[in-house]
Amino acid sequence: MTDLNTRVTLQIGEDVFTGWESISITTGIEQLAGQFELQCADRWAIRGETRPILPGKACAVSIDGTPVITGYIDEASPSYSATAHSLTIRGRDATGDLVDCAAETDGQSWEGRNLLQVATDLCKPFGIPVRLDGDAGAVFAQQAINPGETVMEVLSRAARLRGFLLVSDSLGGLTITRAGVRRATRALKLGVDMLEGSATRSHAERFARYRVIGQDGEGRYAGNETLAQQVLATATDPEIRRARTTVIDTVDASDAGAAQQLARWTAANRKARGDRAELSVRGWIDGSAPWQPNRLVQIDDAWLGLFGDYLVAQVTFSLDDQGGEITRLSVTPADAYVPAPLTEKMP
Repeated sequence: MTDLNTRVTLQIGEDVFTGWESISITTGIEQLAGQFELQCADRWAIRGETRPILPGKACAVSIDGTPVITGYIDEASPSYSATAHSLTIRGRDATGDLVDCAAETDGQSWEGRNLLQVATDLCKPFGIPVRLDGDAGAVFAQQAINPGETVMEVLSRAARLRGFLLVSDSLGGLTITRAGVRRATRALKLGVDMLEGSATRSHAERFARYRVIGQDGEGRYAGNETLAQQVLATATDPEIRRARTTVIDTVDASDAGAAQQLARWTAANRKARGDRAELSVRGWIDGSAPWQPNRLVQIDDAWLGLFGDYLVAQVTFSLDDQGGEITRLSVTPADAYVPAPLTEKMP
């Protein structure tokens, strides 16, 4: 590649770097932190200068001036050969700390607190602001942290109980949102917008019935024993053979409503993971801004059997000397993350 890319910028403090030989930037609704890998000529080595210490530094990655990752550099990997010096820089959104770090509390009870309040408490030590799309829903009767659980694991359980997703806002914050609350600008049509595509339809991790078990809100301790757990809710997937059943054991779904939401969300999520397509489109821009996950996009692809609205689950921007500027979209049926259709009354 003779022309180095200058549309993607990496800002570290007051310094802004461009001129990339290869680029990979990935964001998605099933990975709390977006990540990037940028490769360029090692300008410090070429000039004979001491390379600054990069890992751990705060940074922002932007496309045409729009931030897509705001967080920290995780790794810097220099290399050389007889003819070249190169440097690869990798990093993630600030929410990567929530993925890595154990959840800790100061002993404060979450009883009677809602999802937004719980998330704000857990994100505060990291300086990560939290925004909620919509209403936080009912307060929790209880919310427990198991030893060694990360912040992401705790918040993901809490979000599932209320039917929410956790995504990075690309600006260093956390957004608690529903699936498909916004639409993409572009529509995608076979032979017009898409360079290549593939689809996967799998039943491997799906079940006909999802049972949530736990202790209901009336559970009390009696001596050294607790009341037996019971089935609080179920959800079904009618596309799966009846013998396939799984059990979700939770201490957090302490009432039938929360348990039902968790059962529905799990069934919908497993369905989404099993019914996906990967599409490659030329360029990085959707309308006037880079493509974003958690948006509905209209697709017309007879070869893959995709018609109508689909949810963008993951976005990967890439640049190399073969394909140029490419966006790879992972899409799933638009209603797969909306749990309402997969319901059944408590047995």
